[in-house]
Amino acid sequence: MKIHKNIKDIEIEVPVLTMGTFDGLHIGHLHVLEQLKQTTQIQGGHSVILTFWPHPKKIIGSGDIQLLNTIEEKTELFEKNNIDHLIILDFTKELAELSYANFVKDILVDKLKIKHLIFGYDHRFGKNGEGTFEKLKPLAKQYNFKLHKLDEIRIGHAVSSTRIRHAIANGHVQEASKMLGYPYQLKGTVVKGEQIGRKIGFPTANLSISCPYKLIPGNGVYACKACLNGKAIPAMMNIGVKPTINDKNQRSVEVHLIDFSKDLYQSEVRVELIKRIRQEKKFPSLKELTLQLEDDRKKTMEILNQL
Repeated sequence: MKIHKNIKDIEIEVPVLTMGTFDGLHIGHLHVLEQLKQTTQIQGGHSVILTFWPHPKKIIGSGDIQLLNTIEEKTELFEKNNIDHLIILDFTKELAELSYANFVKDILVDKLKIKHLIFGYDHRFGKNGEGTFEKLKPLAKQYNFKLHKLDEIRIGHAVSSTRIRHAIANGHVQEASKMLGYPYQLKGTVVKGEQIGRKIGFPTANLSISCPYKLIPGNGVYACKACLNGKAIPAMMNIGVKPTINDKNQRSVEVHLIDFSKDLYQSEVRVELIKRIRQEKKFPSLKELTLQLEDDRKKTMEILNQL
């Protein structure tokens, strides 16, 4: 996959394009990608995804956003789906002010010379989100490109990034994974902690999450898979304030790698969250916490062995 960060001199033969922010790249988006690839194959062209970074809400909203996917995660997912070209446009205030009609003419037609546009059923673009499928119809005719509309995907309900975000924020990562089509993940660097876990037989890696805007799931203990140097390791994660250990009420992310004893300090770790085992809880003593962690570890292995 070729990655383009500007479109000044870009040349793509028979571009078949879809576009969007793709935050929370979910099964609805994956359906779009499949249609993109099928249309590309039929037309003998090249599949193109046009996305934006930073997230538009950071520029034109309050700036207080919680992302489901970082740009690195999205890039990796697009590459896994065998997309030919990824264009990452720098989202600026100037771009936000561009009307949908000018966006089509200046970028899609004049710069990218699109032949086919794959468009999600509820997608909106351009200034104030005024660009819709219906408004694209006359532009497609005027500029001689074919417009393809995709219907919504449902799992008993419509799949959306908003629904996924709500599930993750409430700790329902298993439900979120069904909508995403893959496990939700966190990535970070291991930093020094209080090392209480080591004293009770459960050493943990304290993660400093790489992206400050990444959505952190609701508090609790999770069965996970930690990915370290390309290897998957069974793990369990605690997200919360560690009420048994201290009363600082400061949220942290800690992961215990099962049957793993190497020093991870300053290592980069990616963690896939599979299922929340329980809510975070304050225990009367470290001994009772240790007994609970032993039970958590057993449940974690049962969950991971079923995958």
